[in-house]
This record gives sequence, structure tokens and C-alpha cells, in this order.
Amino acid sequence: MFTYLADTTDTAYTWATGIVGVIVLIIGLALLVLLVAAVISTLMHKDTTAGGKLLWIILEVWWPLLGSVAWFVVGRKGYLNRFLGISKSRSRHSAPSVGQHSNVSVNNQEGLGHA
Repeated sequence: MFTYLADTTDTAYTWATGIVGVIVLIIGLALLVLLVAAVISTLMHKDTTAGGKLLWIILEVWWPLLGSVAWFVVGRKGYLNRFLGISKSRSRHSAPSVGQHSNVSVNNQEGLGHA
């Protein structure tokens, strides 16, 4: 009786270990695909400088999940890159400033409807 109980426990443990192993393998492969996609996307991005690409790739390799998700969420859009100064085009997407220390002329402000 004890040998039967031991045999069924070993079989259940083997099945559970196999299922957990397959799940871990699938998660690991998904993380690897995400990492490779992020690194390729980083290398192909035209608006990021070479130093900026290096920084993003270091972040992606050091923390694969966090770095890859951060690249796809904020890195590709360029907001963080412009803030950090690693973008090639700093003012392409930003609106002109109309504050006190602005380079926008008074005539241009009047043309925009500002008094």
C-alpha cells in the first residue's frame, strides 16, 4: 500500500514539474523575443543618437522586461530621449514657446491670434 502511494505521488510530482517547466520555458522564450525585438527596434530608430542607442540597449539587457517595455512605451516616442538629450531632432515635435524668453517674434504671435 505504501509503495502504491509513493508511486502515485511521484507521478503527480513529475507531471507538476513538467507543467511548471513548460510554463517557465514559454515565459522565457517570450521574454527573449521581447528583448530581441526591443534591441532591433532600438538599433533601427533613426531619431536616437548612437550614445542614446547604447544606453537603451544597456538598459534592455540589464533589465530585460523593464527595459524592453520602457523602450516600447516611452523610448520610441522620443519624449524621454529629447528630455535626456539623446535625440537627434530636439524640436521636431515640440510646439514653439511663446513665453517671456521666446524666440517667437511678436508678429508671429499676432498672426496666431495672440494679443
